[in-house]
Amino acid sequence: MRPTAVLSGAVLLGAVAFGLVACGGSDSNGSTYVEPKGPVVKTLKVEAGNLWFKPEELDAPAGIIRIELDNTESGAHTLAIKGVPGFELSVSGDGDEDSGKVKLAPDEYEFYCTIPGHAEAGMKGTLTVSN
Repeated sequence: MRPTAVLSGAVLLGAVAFGLVACGGSDSNGSTYVEPKGPVVKTLKVEAGNLWFKPEELDAPAGIIRIELDNTESGAHTLAIKGVPGFELSVSGDGDEDSGKVKLAPDEYEFYCTIPGHAEAGMKGTLTVSN
């Protein structure tokens, strides 16, 4: 076998492997989140900073809620809701913003940053959803 054929095959195999990894299409929980369609009953604004969320206590009526995350300090942060697989907002630096819709039933939910060590350091809060 010619050396160029071996090299071409290796490059092609590497490109295919990279494509499979890069195009996984799912989050770290192995599920794909589908944002609900329909009108929003309330928009909640949350600021993220170095190991904090403001406010830490949120209230909303049941239904489709829009959450807007605004990073006000350096560093990357996320906002996930315990019990809502795949929902995650992500900001990567000062001034970065992300938003998304989630449909929630009446209950009390914990929201938190998924970056290792952030929730444990206090980057979490409570979202109370009522009838």
